[in-house]
Amino acid sequence: MRSELIESDCIEALRGMQPGSADSIVTDPPYGLSPDGKARTWDEVGEGRAKGGFMGKDWDSAVPGLQWASACLEVLKPGGWIAAFSSTRTQHRLTCALEDAGFQIRDVIAVAQFQGFPKSQDASKALDAHFGAEREVVGSKLGLPGYHLSPHEGGHRGVLGSGISHTTSETRLKASQITAAATPEAQRFNGYGTALKPSYEPCILARKPMIGTLAENLLEHGTGALNIDGCRFAYGDPAWLGPQGSDLNGGGYAVNSHKNLDHATSYAIGPTGREFQDPAGRWPANLYHAAKPSRGEREAGCEGLPALSGAETVERSEGSAGLENPRAGAGRTADSVHNVHPTVKPVQAMRWIVRLLTPPGGLCIDPFLGSGTTGIAAALEQRDFIGIEREAEYIAIARARIDHWGRQQQFDFGRAAE
Repeated sequence: MRSELIESDCIEALRGMQPGSADSIVTDPPYGLSPDGKARTWDEVGEGRAKGGFMGKDWDSAVPGLQWASACLEVLKPGGWIAAFSSTRTQHRLTCALEDAGFQIRDVIAVAQFQGFPKSQDASKALDAHFGAEREVVGSKLGLPGYHLSPHEGGHRGVLGSGISHTTSETRLKASQITAAATPEAQRFNGYGTALKPSYEPCILARKPMIGTLAENLLEHGTGALNIDGCRFAYGDPAWLGPQGSDLNGGGYAVNSHKNLDHATSYAIGPTGREFQDPAGRWPANLYHAAKPSRGEREAGCEGLPALSGAETVERSEGSAGLENPRAGAGRTADSVHNVHPTVKPVQAMRWIVRLLTPPGGLCIDPFLGSGTTGIAAALEQRDFIGIEREAEYIAIARARIDHWGRQQQFDFGRAAE
């Protein structure tokens, strides 16, 4: 087993690799969440890279385009898989780029986490502001379940003071106020907003066309199929969000008494009205639940790297209203942060995807290494890995994290340290 990290532009690095050498690509590309709400690809060079993306990062101003997708297609073996994360608002651009390059779009995996914060504008407040009407303060969020003035890692500071300035206190108190609509127009649209709570991220699943039949492609290249049995959901596994019980009345299953139970999946209902349970577990679904990584998971292995304050990592000022807003990100509440990458995927979910797409002994590539979670997954699943990242700061974070986790599997990290 080997792990190699390359500091480079991903398209240049992919083009420099042996064509048809990789079994899978598992990656978390830029989501292209531009401030004006328009989804762009890298191929739209004029404006695609001129807009700031997530948290103002220029690398997140657009999703990868046709050139990138074509380079991915070239490096994969026939029948090789790509799993590429995206956002619900921009996945169509990334999907079209992959399809236009020659990939077969096979599915979309919804990785649910339920922890996103709705980036919604309050319609009632917007109307009052439009008319210049002052809203009456009728209550406070303080004391309500889950609301705190200054949460931080390991607990909550629910009282003012402890070095918090008077100005900071006023800012936080104002943010906690509950106000009433002042105009008839605002009252009419009280309770209206502009966005839903983001609770999942789509992961586009595509395959490079096979040569010949599935059997022929497997015999020649070892690719084209998914590792179903290796990725089944054990009964009771929280990664499966569907009904867990086997009682027909309580589980909400559809009855299919004509199914041959000798070939049934774990969701079939037999003549007894009870769920057939495959001893190997539930068939893997295109829905997977994994909570966002904890601070401990994000930071493991990074203790020796330079640290920033929570406010610095989200580019907010201490005591500002922006820092208090959960939209700024979970890292804002930490006393110190070593892993400063803004988008870190859960190891659990990435292990499942790497195992699903990459055969034992196969090579997995991540063109957007970021903080290295795909590399961690490959190390723990004992797959060969190549990660590409253009930012030296993120390379250092990825190296530290993969080294830490990979030692559990005696993974050869020598190539990454070169």
